[in-house]
Amino acid sequence: MEEQDRQKSVIDLLSNAMWEGAASELPELVTAGLVGPEYQIHPGVAEAGRDLAGPDFRSAVDRELAGVWTALFSHARQNEAQGMGAMLIRAGRSAVPYLMRLGRWNEASTLLEHVMFRDETPAALAETLPLMQRIAEENRGTPQGLEDAGIVGWVFWRLGRIGDAEQAFAKVERDALKEGLYRLASSSVGDLVSLLTGNGRFDRALEALERMKDYDFRAGLGRWTRLGTEARRLRILNQIGRFREVLAEVQKWRAEYKDWPEAGEQEEAVNPWNVREVLLGLGRTSASALKLWEDALSLNAERFELARSRGATELALARTEYDDYGPLLRLNRHREAQELLLRCLEVFKRDGNHQELGDVYSALADLEDKLQHPEQSIRHETAALRYRYAGTNPAVCAGSHFNLANYLFRANAGRRLALAHRLVSVLILYQTGNGKLASSIKALRLYARISPTEVSASFDEVCTLVEQIEGVRFRAFFSSLPRRAATGDDALQAVLTMARTDEETELLEPLRYLLEAAVSGQDTEPLLAALQDQLPAEAIEQLRAALAEARAQGQGTPPADPPNTD
Repeated sequence: MEEQDRQKSVIDLLSNAMWEGAASELPELVTAGLVGPEYQIHPGVAEAGRDLAGPDFRSAVDRELAGVWTALFSHARQNEAQGMGAMLIRAGRSAVPYLMRLGRWNEASTLLEHVMFRDETPAALAETLPLMQRIAEENRGTPQGLEDAGIVGWVFWRLGRIGDAEQAFAKVERDALKEGLYRLASSSVGDLVSLLTGNGRFDRALEALERMKDYDFRAGLGRWTRLGTEARRLRILNQIGRFREVLAEVQKWRAEYKDWPEAGEQEEAVNPWNVREVLLGLGRTSASALKLWEDALSLNAERFELARSRGATELALARTEYDDYGPLLRLNRHREAQELLLRCLEVFKRDGNHQELGDVYSALADLEDKLQHPEQSIRHETAALRYRYAGTNPAVCAGSHFNLANYLFRANAGRRLALAHRLVSVLILYQTGNGKLASSIKALRLYARISPTEVSASFDEVCTLVEQIEGVRFRAFFSSLPRRAATGDDALQAVLTMARTDEETELLEPLRYLLEAAVSGQDTEPLLAALQDQLPAEAIEQLRAALAEARAQGQGTPPADPPNTD
């Protein structure tokens, strides 16, 4: 019996006469320190007992406990939407050692896959990896063995072993196609799409997605599966900035799938609840990007309720709830946002990964910035960057560099350093072809014009400045990105050239409008307020003084339309 099962509550489930005699001897064994009050047996006693019991008795115990935990797993899975998620994880994990000792590799693999999908904490995955590797080896040369190898690749990926994961997915796809196993090929490509997207390789991800659609069709999979594949496409479109298209598609599917049954005539490769939650999450992301804050909260509330009702883990619920912080902040519901972030931070410190800790520290920096606490903003975003570089996602690294540049500018804490972080953000977006490049170039252009002598002249200088933060290894990180520009200096010159292009018409237009408004006697304070998110406080004050001087010196014609400061 596994140590975690030596509990009275577990043993009481077994309704087997073999335990009745042992119960009468329990008080004496407890007194001797050999057994705890809950049947926690001393390790030495347990080992001796296993040796004396013999193989037949050990196999009988394995069969009995495998049966109990498997039955509990099946019951929990059927009732997961009624709050049985935690029991599903416990039962699945507990059954695996007994199934493996019995040589029931396929059953052990199935249960482990369900458990890992619902509990992705690093500790749980690290514990699972050697078990899955053993199962894959035992099933090698069979379709099940290919599925197991794909799961091993997935665990590699979630643990940050990107190279190992990509090789594993590619091999599973090749071997599955040789055997005509199109559903398995689709599943492996789906994991590859997620890996490539997470590392900023969007073109390759979209190419792989087309292969996945073809494999789904050949496998004859049902509409929930096809909708799941469409959700993958929408996720990529979100990441390259096509938000209105994504939101419209989500709302269309949201109205359509509400009448779909959970199961149909065709086989499915996905759980319907997961497809719904993913689509709602994509809609929330696009609504937030479009500043439709109430829509974002509504979509996420529906998503959170779906997760809660199926008994999702505390970590999964915290991940979902975290997404409300942005809309709450933009609606000036600061206290709610702070309480939410601190709840999430507690859960992420205990069970989360580097990316989630980076996210919550970056969110806390955003909150402190809105509350006009610049030192706290810089401290939290610096902490976020350390966690960002422990992961592999270029877009989130770029975002933290961009944010930190903003906070440094606003605190007047070193313009050269701030511009270096802004340059790093733009360099990452440039190399990966991210859809936010154009707006980031515009922001770089504004700050570079205010402090032209503070722009770093070389890639090496940029790296030296940003690598002052412990754990930020930008040189190595840059070398892992797609090579749109061959070298760092080539990329730097390219983005600086872009920042200088059409500067007169794009950069100076808001300033020109302010000047014209001032000399014509108009109130310029609302326009200055609109520029506060784009310019440091010192620059705003300099502008205010210059506008006052212009207003005193002359008159002019009022401008026709205000500039777009979004």
